[in-house]
Amino acid sequence: MNNSLYPRSQKYDIDWMVQNSMGPNVIWLTEALTGVMTLEPGMRVLDMGCAKAISSIFLAKEFGVEVWAADLCVKPTENWERIRGAGLDG
Repeated sequence: MNNSLYPRSQKYDIDWMVQNSMGPNVIWLTEALTGVMTLEPGMRVLDMGCAKAISSIFLAKEFGVEVWAADLCVKPTENWERIRGAGLDG
C-alpha cells in the first residue's frame, strides 16, 4: 500500500497489520502521533491499551525506544510471541 502520509508504515506488511488489527489502523495512528512528539533511541514509552502490540513493535523498530506495553483484552503471552516474532525479544 502506498500512502505518502505514513512513509514509515509502508515498510510493514499490510496483511500483518490487518490480521493484528482491533480497530483503526493503529500503525498509521501511531505514526501520525510521532509527527508531533520527539522520540529518541533509548527513551521509555508506555503503550497502555496496546491491543496486539503492533504499535509497540512499530515504535521499537522505527525509533529504537524501549516500550512497555499492556492491554486488558489481549494475553501478555500472545503479545510476547508477536514481539519475539518481530525480532524484538531483547
